[in-house]
Amino acid sequence: MIPDDVIERIREAASIREVIGQHVQLKRAGRSWKGLCPFHGEKTPSFNVIEEKRFFHCFGCQKHGDVFSFLMEMEGKSFVEVAEQLAQRYSIELPRVEESPELRRARGERHAMLDANKLATAFFRAQLADPARGEAARAYLASRGIGDDIASRFQLGFAPAEWQALTDHLRDKHVDPEIALKLGLVKRSSSGRAYDAFRDRLVCPIIAPGGEVHGFSARLIAKPAPAPDGGEPPKYVNSPESTVYKKGKMLFGLAQALDGMRATKRVVVVEGNFDVISLHQAGFAEVVAPLGTALTAEQIGVLRRMSDRIVLLYDGDKAGYKATLGALQLCIEQDVEVLVARRPGSKTSGGAGPLADGVDPDSLVAGGGAAQLREAVERAQGGIEFFCYEVWSKAPANSDARARALEAAAAIAAKVATPVKRDLITDTLAKGLGVELGVVRNAIARAAGHPSAGRHDVRSQRPEPPPTSLPDPPAQEVELFALFTDHPSLMTTAEADRAFSLLTDTRLRAMYSAAQAGQSVLELAPVLLPQTTAKTVLSGKYVKTANPAVELKRMVAGLEMRSLSVQVTQVRKELAELQRAGNQDPARQQQLQERADKLAHDIVSKRKQVD
Repeated sequence: MIPDDVIERIREAASIREVIGQHVQLKRAGRSWKGLCPFHGEKTPSFNVIEEKRFFHCFGCQKHGDVFSFLMEMEGKSFVEVAEQLAQRYSIELPRVEESPELRRARGERHAMLDANKLATAFFRAQLADPARGEAARAYLASRGIGDDIASRFQLGFAPAEWQALTDHLRDKHVDPEIALKLGLVKRSSSGRAYDAFRDRLVCPIIAPGGEVHGFSARLIAKPAPAPDGGEPPKYVNSPESTVYKKGKMLFGLAQALDGMRATKRVVVVEGNFDVISLHQAGFAEVVAPLGTALTAEQIGVLRRMSDRIVLLYDGDKAGYKATLGALQLCIEQDVEVLVARRPGSKTSGGAGPLADGVDPDSLVAGGGAAQLREAVERAQGGIEFFCYEVWSKAPANSDARARALEAAAAIAAKVATPVKRDLITDTLAKGLGVELGVVRNAIARAAGHPSAGRHDVRSQRPEPPPTSLPDPPAQEVELFALFTDHPSLMTTAEADRAFSLLTDTRLRAMYSAAQAGQSVLELAPVLLPQTTAKTVLSGKYVKTANPAVELKRMVAGLEMRSLSVQVTQVRKELAELQRAGNQDPARQQQLQERADKLAHDIVSKRKQVD
């Protein structure tokens, strides 16, 4: 047990904003900090961190708590594990006795795995520093231009060309052999003998933002001897999936890139480990890479919470081009601002990727092209523009091929959820492809699952008629946006987040999301709303309101009262149906009656706030 006074010291010392900031990009919003909630998918920030109260709360999913509960939920750790992690980080001594191997196993597989990885990392680091054993690996790093500071920052190590070195070391440290097997640190022969999985390789630990090592990626540093079957061993050997290592969710270099991402407001995604390491050596501090696979939706979700935009910087070969298009589509589906970096003067056809043919970022930096690469990142092209021009430029000059190219571009654009952003993309596609705007709209509508939206292909020049007008949004919600228009600073408040969760009109929800992303309500209203509604929103009726914040609270209370009224109607309807059925479930009837009474009481309370 950890004494209560020590727990309180940890809570006082730990900056909740700093800890959560390793998982979520936070921006100041009044006296609190706001970001995208890491516990549920959202496009508009509703996750708030109150530093002075050492507390977080999400108005979307209602999760809340302190620094302990955040890390327990986010990283899947026990309370004791979180306490130990924070105590180490903030230099607080924990009173505890030395653990036996049995007690260590009892504390759980996850903790034991992280302990084993920590021991393995220290072992590999010691081998790299060893004057004799690590000489070849140090020479390899020097040949790649990797200095001691970057090698230390990434905790690079070396696995010696021996069969039992790590196996014996872990046994001496009382690591459970089954844990070492599950982590892929050791393997077992057909005769049952354990041996090292990583041999004669440079070892790159995969480090989480909290500093823990979750896995390893080990690279050959010399030309290998032929295998017994005549084949060559793989260039990289990676840790297998385990309780602590999920390659589709983690990113190489993320822990090292956090400060750079905060400073530049972006993250640069490359293909491989050494691309990351070399670019950090060259001064690109915001670079990460997926772990031997294509970029996944889970990885994009992590980056989306921690950065404003993603810049794709993949290799200049056909595989890099294909990976760029795949990552681009996933980013657009998640409504992430995505850019594609191209080296100045690179081709736009013939299979070229974001860099010139056959060029990868690591090689470009090694050849003295760091300045060119920085220019490519700074001048990165918008993802949609890159896609439509690339797809269109590769289409042969015949109608069928052009139609297929347009359908491919429309399939990407159809993934965009925000109406205003989709309209801008539609215009970009029409101009870039030289096709009438109505034709592009119809292609996107078909891709979005609306087959009636135009039967003609790219050769037709007759746009479809506009859709039938939708009804006006609810008056209460329109009044809310009239207030926001006259007092835009209110949209950064917690009350605004509560209001957003109560909106029922999809156009107003889209307008709120676009406004949060930096667009002006003055420009959005005429585009998204019926004319009469737009006039109300832009009427200026709340310009002279003495206390806009109080007015916002009153409006939110009104929206909550409306929501409660809908709920009480539904509950009473179910209660009436139960009574008509002959009261077969008295317990359920009592539960519904209590629920209806509670809702009615809440409505009275909200009415007082409105009045």
